[in-house]
Amino acid sequence: MSQEDAPRSSPSARFWRLLGGSQQADQSVSEQQQLLAWREALAAVLIPKTDERQILQHFCALTVQHGVADLAVVLRLGGQSVLQPMALSGPRAFVSDICCSPLAAVAHTQSPLGKVWHEGRALYSQPIPAAADWGEWYARLTRYGLRSWGVLPVLRRGRVWALLLLARNRQRDWASDGQMLLQSTARLLGEVLEELAKQQVQLILGGGLRAALDSVVLTDVQRRVLFVNQSFTLMTGYKEDEICGKGLKILQGPETSQADLASLDLALRDGVAWSGKLLNYQRSGQPFWNHVSIVPIHNPTGELTHFLGLLRDVSREHSLLGQLEYEARHDRLTGLANRRALDEELEVSLSRVQRNHSNLTVCLIDLDLFKPINDLYGHEAGDQVLQVVAQRLREGLRRSDYVARLGGDEFVILLEGYRTPDELAVVLTKLAARIHAPILLGNGREVSVRLSMGICRYPEDGEIDGGRLLRYADLALYQAKATRQQRRDYWVFHHQRILARESVGG
Repeated sequence: MSQEDAPRSSPSARFWRLLGGSQQADQSVSEQQQLLAWREALAAVLIPKTDERQILQHFCALTVQHGVADLAVVLRLGGQSVLQPMALSGPRAFVSDICCSPLAAVAHTQSPLGKVWHEGRALYSQPIPAAADWGEWYARLTRYGLRSWGVLPVLRRGRVWALLLLARNRQRDWASDGQMLLQSTARLLGEVLEELAKQQVQLILGGGLRAALDSVVLTDVQRRVLFVNQSFTLMTGYKEDEICGKGLKILQGPETSQADLASLDLALRDGVAWSGKLLNYQRSGQPFWNHVSIVPIHNPTGELTHFLGLLRDVSREHSLLGQLEYEARHDRLTGLANRRALDEELEVSLSRVQRNHSNLTVCLIDLDLFKPINDLYGHEAGDQVLQVVAQRLREGLRRSDYVARLGGDEFVILLEGYRTPDELAVVLTKLAARIHAPILLGNGREVSVRLSMGICRYPEDGEIDGGRLLRYADLALYQAKATRQQRRDYWVFHHQRILARESVGG
């Protein structure tokens, strides 16, 4: 027989072959139509449902209504790990006292329920296993007039989540094509339930985002705002209808870091996450520090579609961190830089004058006559003197000069650009006039202090680091205090000390 002479198969038969099944000789067209009508009814009824138990109950009811089975029940693990019905249509008594624990080691020998739970594969009443294995199961079927059955796993996330039990009161089992359709429908049920769970999570997440304490912003790929929550409005002053369709550039202002904005822009253009802190501005113009985290959102094909931003006002934290950083680098009593900040500034200043072929002068100061004030009038008076001296040092120097307090009554000055000792002498003489002026204490007493100073100069004193500069200045200060009665000036240069020592030694 030629290929053209071969009998043509019906469209229905070709459809079932495309599904991978083989047309059975005794499978009627009416049963195929019945199953297809059942599937169509399920698709129409189940997908719009928003409650898990409602979906399962409608599934079972439609299964019986369309004659697919006379009993349809969905079984899930309940208390004591025993299968219990979540939804049922048909004779409830059949499953009312089923005590099958599919987690038990021998569950697969007790009934087909345990076997399907363990293996994750559908099982039907043909072929019939030995009566000794499932005798109680078949006795139960006979007692309720059920002659054929099927147990199908309902999978969620690749695992058995529940069992679908179908039973008929007629002997004929489902044909192979019908079994395939039943199994695909059980898979559909699991997918519908999983999709419902995702939707519920999304609804909960959406509600959570709206109520979140952090500000939430959703934009499209062009960075136009699609959604902001109430926290965003409270933080910025912009309502949702005022900012939707616009970009977050509306929050930027004159002091917003352009370098940080460029980094943010580059990350978003590359479709990668970005996190950082920006100085932004509220609708009122009030600046605030904003910690921003932005993540890209891609669709299932990998295409970038949206950006989700989480924003938080961290002005208080920024202020506290700034205060902690300030206190870590400044003397609490006088507000001058402390030793830690001085060490860092020394290295920076040395590098700068080396590049510019300039000069750096390190002046180490000690206050004469300070200890008697402390002893006579107390530490409070001494603190007041130190505060006044610190203020006079700042006022008597250029803005570019650097003043630090090492502790006690010791101060350090860094001066750049004075090329000769004579230039320095003019500045130091004026500075002494300020410091030596009387200081009025809180108790109405007037006191005064005098300066002793050791000076080290770069590059005159050699290619040295910041630590050695301070040590040389300290040696010069020691010399200044030791010769206080004989010295002409209140300062001594390190190279003068060396010359004096060589003269004595000579």
